[in-house]
Amino acid sequence: MNQLPEVTLYYAAEIARGIIWGEYIYESIDRAIDSGLYYTVATWEQLNEAVGRGEVYADRIIVTPQGKFVWQAFFNCNYEKELNVPYKCVYRAVGAPVSFSEAVEYHLFWDRGSELVGIKKEAEVHKAIIKNQNGELVVIKS
Repeated sequence: MNQLPEVTLYYAAEIARGIIWGEYIYESIDRAIDSGLYYTVATWEQLNEAVGRGEVYADRIIVTPQGKFVWQAFFNCNYEKELNVPYKCVYRAVGAPVSFSEAVEYHLFWDRGSELVGIKKEAEVHKAIIKNQNGELVVIKS
């Protein structure tokens, strides 16, 4: 089995007077430092938001504070594949079952303000910990 290379990405935002003027993902800590902006290790949420700006990091495993993720693009039919227009794109936990990933995405989508704390794999079971807006922790297992 070919193992994809692992990479840590860095997120920085250009903020002035409380307004975000630009958001950036850097592929090395050196580039993040050179930007002169405050930066952090990119989170799962920031990676998925970057998709909307056309930034995709395929063919590698992205290491975030919440776990390790890989790019997934989904197509409804072959016609969309030919046009290279997916109907859904997201980063999913490495090796996690589709049903688990969908349950996590569903919860985060419908429970606005919730946050993915982390995904771990223990004894062949994937476990996601999500913090709801009210501070309650929710656990989803594969």
